[in-house]
Formats: sequence, structure tokens, C-alpha cells
Amino acid sequence: MAAVTVFVDDAIRGDLPMVCAKTGQPADLRVRVRQPVGGGIPGWVWFLFFLGPLGFFGLLLAALLAPGTEYLTVRIPESEASFQRERQLERWRLAALGAGVAFPFLAAFGVGMFPQLWLLLTVGGFTAAAGLTWVLWRQSVSVSIDVTRRWVTLTNVHASFAEAVSGRLLPT
Repeated sequence: MAAVTVFVDDAIRGDLPMVCAKTGQPADLRVRVRQPVGGGIPGWVWFLFFLGPLGFFGLLLAALLAPGTEYLTVRIPESEASFQRERQLERWRLAALGAGVAFPFLAAFGVGMFPQLWLLLTVGGFTAAAGLTWVLWRQSVSVSIDVTRRWVTLTNVHASFAEAVSGRLLPT
């Protein structure tokens, strides 16, 4: 997969070539991608938790004074087939997660004779949900913004999309 850098206004408006960012095929629609880009509590602040009461106070103070998480919403071209495939994977993921939650209740209430089978199905449901989450994460386009707040980098995009964007940025 490739990465491409575009002007922030073009990314927000979706003023990008109509080439699917995930498959490289002609795009039919623009999909909004919302991703956190800054703000929130820095990761190191959570170590204050281990300092006891004084650390708890520091953590509470950091949570109250830290700016909220900033989000960047961009519009990325995508083909209808890619969009539908991603929606289907998301449905399967939610069904697997629901099965992983429901099967222990069925085992607890004595539905059926084999509790080990319900345990096995529970583990299978959660494993399938985790696998589908990983697949969806691997094929998603990541968005980041530089420190000047002028350029957005789209990573994990198809090479054809990157070429189309790069060719559009070159003077003709």
C-alpha cells in the first residue's frame, strides 16, 4: 500500500481524483473518514495512576485541563463494491461479537446439555470478531495531519490512487 499527501482543504472537501483509495478502481462515491488527530490526555500522564493519591489528583487535574480530542473528517473516493464489502465485513464482525456475548448466557441458563460446546462457541465468536476487526483495520485508510495543519497524509491507499493524486498535483 502507498501513502499520499494532499492539501487539507482538498481532503476535507473531497476534491480528490475519483479513483477508489482502497482498490484503485473508478470510484462511485465519497466516504467520510473521521479520525482523531490531536488533543486528549498524553499517554505518559496515565503513569500518575501508580503514584497513589497524589498521582490520582494529578491525573484528575490533567483530565480536566487537557484539551478535548480533535477530529479530522476527510472525504475519500471509494467504489460502491468496496464500500459494500466493508459494510458486509462490519455486519459479520458485529454478528460474531453478538454471538460471543450471547453464548455464555445460553450456557449459564442451561440451554443444551454440553456447556463445553457453548464455551467453544463463545471463544469462536470472539476470535472471529477479533479477526474481522483486524481485517477491517488493515484495509482502512489512515489520516494524519502535519504540524503546520496544511497537509494531510493518507496512508494505506492503493498505488493507483496515489498515482492519480500525484499526477494531479504536478504542473501540466
